[in-house]
Parts: sequence; C-alpha cells; structure tokens
Amino acid sequence: MGKTFRWCDHKPVWVGRVAVSACADCGKVDWLSDSGAIDHAEAMAYLFGSYDLIGHLDALSGPTSTVLAYVPPNQKKRKNLDALPKQVWLEVGPRLWLSHDGEVLLLATDHQLLIENLTRGA
Repeated sequence: MGKTFRWCDHKPVWVGRVAVSACADCGKVDWLSDSGAIDHAEAMAYLFGSYDLIGHLDALSGPTSTVLAYVPPNQKKRKNLDALPKQVWLEVGPRLWLSHDGEVLLLATDHQLLIENLTRGA
C-alpha cells in the first residue's frame, strides 16, 4: 500500500458495521469493524456485494488493461461509494484496485481467479 504523508487525514467513514479509512494522497486503505481490522474481501462484499456488473471496459489510465464496471442496485447502496475518494485508484487488497466517479464502481485486477470470482453469476 501507499506511503503516508504528513498532511494525510485518515479518518474512518462508517457505513453500517464497516468503516473504511481511505486516502487519495497516499493510497492507503484500511478496513475496520467494531472489533478492529477486517479482511478487505469481507468489507468489500458488505459494501458492494449487491452491485450489478455492467461490463468489462478498456482501462485508459488504470492499474490493469481492463476493469470491471459495477452499478448499485439503488440510491441507498450508491451512497456506499461516498466512503471512498473519487477518481483515484486505490489498492484495496492484494492485486485489487478500486476507483469510482460517484455512480459507477470500477474494480481492476490482474489475477484471473479473482476476475472469475468478481464476475461469477453475471
């Protein structure tokens, strides 16, 4: 993950039972619960597991050559994106990057098994 800069402000944002602390300046992302740090996969599933895959896109400036694009099923779930900074790629787990524009969630990975898991059922 990224290097912490002295001007970074890493305050957790709570969304239900999960908190995310994400910094656009250094790229650091921490996933938390009431009991402390939690696995990125568990946190991502909680926040974005109900999002619908709308397709694969060629990445113009992403960490991989293609990205997976998802949309929330409703306005309430769209608000989960607000916990993360917009229009910046964050490494949210090993070989997994996330970005969004406030409406569409983009996930990028170069790991084939992870791609298969992220597209299962779509």
